[in-house]
Amino acid sequence: MAGDAGQPLKPPDATAAHGDGREEEEEEELEDQAARLPDDVLADILRRVPPRWLAASRCVCRAWRDAVDGRRLLRADLLSLSLAGLFVHFDEHKLPEFLARPSSSAAGARAVSGNLSFLPSASPNCGYYWQRSKGCDWKNYNIKDHCNGLLLLHNNCVVNPATRQWNILPKGPGKRGAGNVRYRARLVYDPMVSPYYKVFKIPTVAYYCRGEEVDPSMEESQWPPFLCKMFVYSSKSGCWEEKDFVREGDAAGTAGKLRAGYSEFSAAYFRGTLYLHCQTDFLMRVSLSDNTYSVIKPPMGLNVEDYLEIKIAKSEKAGIRGKCWLRVWILNESCGQMVWMLKHDKDLKHMPCQWFCRRVKWVLEDINYNLFRASKFQQDNKKETTEEKFEWNSDEDVEDKNMVDHGHSLEDKKALVYYDIELLGFHPNKEIVFLSASQQTCLAYHLNGSKIEELGNIYPKDYYWFKELANEQEHIKSFIYTPCWIEEFPGSN
Repeated sequence: MAGDAGQPLKPPDATAAHGDGREEEEEEELEDQAARLPDDVLADILRRVPPRWLAASRCVCRAWRDAVDGRRLLRADLLSLSLAGLFVHFDEHKLPEFLARPSSSAAGARAVSGNLSFLPSASPNCGYYWQRSKGCDWKNYNIKDHCNGLLLLHNNCVVNPATRQWNILPKGPGKRGAGNVRYRARLVYDPMVSPYYKVFKIPTVAYYCRGEEVDPSMEESQWPPFLCKMFVYSSKSGCWEEKDFVREGDAAGTAGKLRAGYSEFSAAYFRGTLYLHCQTDFLMRVSLSDNTYSVIKPPMGLNVEDYLEIKIAKSEKAGIRGKCWLRVWILNESCGQMVWMLKHDKDLKHMPCQWFCRRVKWVLEDINYNLFRASKFQQDNKKETTEEKFEWNSDEDVEDKNMVDHGHSLEDKKALVYYDIELLGFHPNKEIVFLSASQQTCLAYHLNGSKIEELGNIYPKDYYWFKELANEQEHIKSFIYTPCWIEEFPGSN
């Protein structure tokens, strides 16, 4: 048993023919064998299985599932169920910053850090934008996607920041295809369902560069195509494979018209379905169970050109119109219908609201400053700061009633200049939207009750030293982070 501890317990052979009943007979036989074992013996065997494989073993048969659930063998505290903070990446920083709230009062809280400097680097001392040169890995630390505790980086590296494990994927298909089609990678991972993760490369139509030949037949063709070719990497097989996904329903439009549309591309994974936010603001709803997909048109009355920022999370979509107008839609998928329902529609700048200020602010790690900017005589302090980890349990994250400031609007607050509001993301478990106020402060806006919490500073220390042009407007990318503490990691380095 000790020699097999790192391997998942395998279900009956999935290649058995569905029509001859062999698969059902083998499953019944397995359940009979499990039933002969005393409950204590079965639980003791399963207790030796690593948590990650235990999640997969739970799906083998009813007896194993009952043993796992009844004895609480699957450690929920290891799974990506709670919010730890936000990754915020400024354009001219090499590494993303991490914003989290420290809390020493949470019993059993694990240490969390978003510092990715533990990853191998070809140019570890290159910390400034103007120091980039040929062979520099400056862009490698840009986060493409996040899913249930794992990050997908620009260099196709999948990393778990909590356990500091990573895996660089083998070289896959090219980024571009015929007709100026660009493939963009997105991550799928759910440790409750499978111990393995997948990376999908999804085709999108890109702009033609000057001098490139335009194919008229491609411009008039429907997009996405009826058979949508995607490339899928599986950490189980360790290789890429080509898969066709069949469209159900109408296309979003012609390739030529979609090229001129909004170029935002983000994703959310929820219960076996991958939601992709594509050009002209339509969604691709990709079912991973039967290799089909459908196009979901944007909400009625949504003019993409009026919106500065749009994000999706699970079955929610939010947009910022103008500078402070927040709208949130819910996708209702009941009865086989896809209907957008407007849940929230508020002008935050003039809306009376309750304002919460916390005694203990969330903390920005200032990773880039500590690695590249701190002076040499502060080396001891630098090491201590960069290795500091912040403890926080978001489930105990409650506001202090004594710190409530009633009846103010964003416009009334003189301490900070709240002119530009940007979306940072959704809280994974609560009705909360995270916002950036002029890229200086992180706010938590409660959809139920219209409360606003001022969480803390997100503007990095001495960022002006990292900028190539001092007056250049910053662009930030943000990702909500829910850590996964399961140690087993397929292909880990």
